Amino acid sequence: MIKEKKNLLKIKIIRKITRGYIPTDYKISKWATLSYMRKKKSLVTIKLADKKEMMQLNQLYSNKKIACNTLSFSCDQTLGIDLHVLGDIALCPSLVNKESKIYNKTPDSRWAHMIIHSMLHLQGYKHNSVINRNKMESIEIKIMKKLGYKNPYYAN
Repeated sequence: MIKEKKNLLKIKIIRKITRGYIPTDYKISKWATLSYMRKKKSLVTIKLADKKEMMQLNQLYSNKKIACNTLSFSCDQTLGIDLHVLGDIALCPSLVNKESKIYNKTPDSRWAHMIIHSMLHLQGYKHNSVINRNKMESIEIKIMKKLGYKNPYYAN
């Protein structure tokens, strides 16, 4: 199933951060691909950013003066004949790694959850109401289970 989707989703990962745990491009692509539910060829860019850059992005786009673990920027636009840009994801490795310790999750489990969560946002899912949050979390839990990880919303 993943191989079929791989042809539909192209992931571009921008890594400038070298400190702390960062999953391989293979793992990041696998998590993103598994959470991609559309049937058209698409491109997603995933940028790994430090706390300072995440704070700047969060302030610019959400008017919040704090760094956050992940931000999703939906584009959902077709460029040319065969290139659909789904959007961009920015992730803060130091915060994701810190949260894995706080929530007693393995680093890969926390990273997978953040990638899946962000990919769902790019596909239009939101958690702005109880109904939307429950729907989104249900999908996240199913994908995490498929990957062999526990429910990300409950402590181990």
